Amino acid sequence: MQRHRRGHVLKELFETEKIYVNEIASILKGYYDRLKSDESAPASLQGKANVLFGNLDEIYSFHNDVFLKDLESCISVTERVALCFVKRRDTFYQLYSFYCQNIQRSEKLRETLVDTHMFFKECQIGLGHKLPLAAYLLKPVQRITKYQLLLKDLLLFTDNDSCISELKKALDCMLVVLKCVNDSMHQISITGFSGDLAQQGELLMQDSFQVWIESKKDIRLRMKPKRRHIFLYQKSLLLCKQTSKSGYNKSSYQFKSDVKMSQIGLTESVSGDAKRFEVWLKGRQEVYTLQASTIGVKEMWVAEIKRVLFNQLEKLKGDQIARYNIRNQSLWQKSSCEAPNITHCSLGRKKCFELPPNDSNRNTNIRSVKTCLSDQNILNGPFVHDQIENNSWSSDCSDIDEDKTSNPILMQKTGQQKLLWNRSSSHQVFIKSKYILSRKTVNN
Repeated sequence: MQRHRRGHVLKELFETEKIYVNEIASILKGYYDRLKSDESAPASLQGKANVLFGNLDEIYSFHNDVFLKDLESCISVTERVALCFVKRRDTFYQLYSFYCQNIQRSEKLRETLVDTHMFFKECQIGLGHKLPLAAYLLKPVQRITKYQLLLKDLLLFTDNDSCISELKKALDCMLVVLKCVNDSMHQISITGFSGDLAQQGELLMQDSFQVWIESKKDIRLRMKPKRRHIFLYQKSLLLCKQTSKSGYNKSSYQFKSDVKMSQIGLTESVSGDAKRFEVWLKGRQEVYTLQASTIGVKEMWVAEIKRVLFNQLEKLKGDQIARYNIRNQSLWQKSSCEAPNITHCSLGRKKCFELPPNDSNRNTNIRSVKTCLSDQNILNGPFVHDQIENNSWSSDCSDIDEDKTSNPILMQKTGQQKLLWNRSSSHQVFIKSKYILSRKTVNN
């Protein structure tokens, strides 16, 4: 029974692919070619075929010459069918993202002239189409959406482990393509942004949130949230106000503000609602509390923002280490000894890291610096932040004075930190879960 149902889905995939290719061919022959060659074509549309049809000719070439033949050669073997989608993922994305981004331009042109012009009515009658051109130009959007539904049906009727694995890969590929195409369609609707979106890096996610904004510069408490559509790029967060109009894909997004990813921190959980998280600027000068539509959406955003921050941190650590090496290269060349070794010793319950004398120690008349990690070293003074925020992350180390520290940046996670400080030294050490997170010199 499962095999029979799976065979039915495979047949549907192949047969509907042939129908799709034939429909695109009819549009190109009956509209596109006539527009380019027929003398009765309106002069106002001369040279605008690419605006009206986008890259429909390229989509046809791919499906007719490549993908349909791929399917035809393996339609009875489920695993090979799945591989067809995996192999062609990038081509799907490139072709369909371009086509979908052009939809608004095409629709605007048709609204002003095309749908009421007698020339296109004649084309429709000549093709025997029951629906106008606008309906057929949506065929590519419908088709790219249909693939993931067919793959889900194949998974439903498959019990072979190897087939399931390949089908999951294919489904993941087409869901990624669908998401990227959808994101790109939203991105082109952003208005009022004076910068260059291409300079913001890859568009990673976009969705709507309820947003509360608190600012130390504005002491007024914002009790009422604002609805904002947020675009997450590699280098920035864009907060926009969605404005909707009637018609297909007529939403636009009015730019309101942006936040650089290199300057933000992230608080994963906010008390009061499991769907909320925080994005904040250095020193919490500004705090954006975001409430997602579901817990699942919130978790995906938190995971992606955290990934961006970690990548920034790794790059920052690499840059800091490189600068540290350059700054101390001449010192190493002049000295016959190696860089100081850190000696670990155990003193009862204390764990000590002893740094042998070096040039910086001599400058401060200190022959050795010993930082002992023990309960007795925990201070409750102005430097201590015992519990800043639970589950907080930041890659912003711009407040660190490089002239006062020679150690590479090691801090990755903030929150529930304890500052351990030996009163006789000029070093402070933050620890969390028994690991040193950050080390920098402070003025005693």
